[in-house]
Amino acid sequence: MKFTSLSLACSLILAATTAQAKTWLLPIPQELEWTGHAATLSRRFTIRGAQNHYVRSAAKRYSDLIHKERWVPVQPAYEEETLEPSGSGLSSLDISVQDNSAKLDFGIDESYTLEIPADGGKATLNAATWVGALRGLETFSQLVVEEDGKLVAHTVSIKDSPSYPHRGMMLDSSRNFLPVKDILRTLDAMSYNKLNVLHWHATDAQSWPLVSESHPELTNKGAYSAKDIYTPRDVQRIIKYAESLGIRTILEIDMPAHTGIIAEAYPDYIIGYEEFWAAYAAEPPSGQIDLLNDDAWQLVKDIVKEGTEAFPDSFYHTGGDEISAACYELDENIVNYTKEHNMTTHELWFQWTNDLVKYVSEDLNKRPIVWEDPIRDGGSLPKNVVVQVWIAPPENYTSLGHDVIISTADYFYLDCGNGGWVGDDPRYISPTQQPTPEDTFNYGGIGGSWCAPYKTWQRIYSFDMEYGIAADSPGKVLGGEVPLWAEQVGPTVLDMKLWPRGGAAAELWWSGSYDKEGNRRTARNLLPRISDWNYRLIARGIAAQPLQPLWCVKHPERCNLNDPSES
Repeated sequence: MKFTSLSLACSLILAATTAQAKTWLLPIPQELEWTGHAATLSRRFTIRGAQNHYVRSAAKRYSDLIHKERWVPVQPAYEEETLEPSGSGLSSLDISVQDNSAKLDFGIDESYTLEIPADGGKATLNAATWVGALRGLETFSQLVVEEDGKLVAHTVSIKDSPSYPHRGMMLDSSRNFLPVKDILRTLDAMSYNKLNVLHWHATDAQSWPLVSESHPELTNKGAYSAKDIYTPRDVQRIIKYAESLGIRTILEIDMPAHTGIIAEAYPDYIIGYEEFWAAYAAEPPSGQIDLLNDDAWQLVKDIVKEGTEAFPDSFYHTGGDEISAACYELDENIVNYTKEHNMTTHELWFQWTNDLVKYVSEDLNKRPIVWEDPIRDGGSLPKNVVVQVWIAPPENYTSLGHDVIISTADYFYLDCGNGGWVGDDPRYISPTQQPTPEDTFNYGGIGGSWCAPYKTWQRIYSFDMEYGIAADSPGKVLGGEVPLWAEQVGPTVLDMKLWPRGGAAAELWWSGSYDKEGNRRTARNLLPRISDWNYRLIARGIAAQPLQPLWCVKHPERCNLNDPSES
């Protein structure tokens, strides 16, 4: 016994001479106080007290992860601090949850407190709900590092909760198919970053991979292949796995545009599918749902009803972006109808959209989400409709009384800046192969990507979530999402497109644009944490993209644009 105690004391003293007092946390908690001690995890360290089955699974998962990754920070400390040894090792993390049966849905309480005592012994994690316990377990895992062959928890007092209840990532599985295993891995990464919404853009003009039990012909004729589909069993597997991580899954079936593929099964329901796309759609192929076709409307109701029944979340995304008036003007019935009723094709679209959100809200008892286009283009919708913003300032909609989800393309579109993908594009030719005043496409231009340039983690983190939103605004900011449109995305590049940039957005929405003292959070503060986090994600099986040469990580602030000694 004396030998064991002496060994433990020696290891604690050794830790005191080599360690930094803080670990790199992401997202940064709302309130934390480092107490400057290191508590060595005992050989019998356990995470105990979990009653909810998801928390029990998470406790085992995180215990295994801590012992497997044995994380040694890649990012050196900016300032060396000496840790004092704890009086004893850390024997357990004790979990206490107030509500173990809360339904996972919008607004669930994710708050938690975490105490790792300076004198070791028992750490405690207290949470309002089982989801809060999951968030606290992730934080605890980031506090444990390996030092001199020992697992050490840096002692701290944390009080934490998200700034925004909706913190999402949008995956597009239509342009290019994403296998289920890749979606599940993305959910793992989302949970590491405390993101809590998977917005699944499951169908689009190019393919219909989502199997409909009421209309199987949509997938039979609209999927890329018999393998590139999501069966009802696949869907439930994804939903349940997401739920186990405290992540909501919201389905989007975009319409009435982005639906051309339906024509493969129901050619009479779609206008413009056979036309060359350029004059009639934002991208190929063209084709929009016939707004006056009763059979098409019944199809819409059938697939929306089936989708809302399969996905338990109280929100449902109706789509509604990028409508082409020119496409509808191809149809004689619509042209005659709008003339007869003295209305525009856009006004007919507004009417159809109002019917859709009414059906979702009143008949299916879901809260509708729409892309901003129907309101931005001159229409109006009921105030219970959530607006997903991608172009206009968010206050344009909060001032009208709509709650918003912010996905501003100039900041959050993760697919931007990768060049064009349409074929036979002569704009890439520079006659002199040098910059000229006429060539604004290749030199200082978009280079084929409409939303260029590439959105760096610094750009994402610079967004001010509170800018322009009055405190008394009738509509509120629910949070944000980073969309990843999949024209040039597939499973081989999925991780690098999402991470670690998604982590910058995750901190923005969890921690907020400002700290508790009202100070603006900065990229300079985030840099060491996201740099180390990037390598830790890789260690956890996420193929994240490097942010800088490793030399820069190893030499803090030596790669800054401006000399830090002068600031």
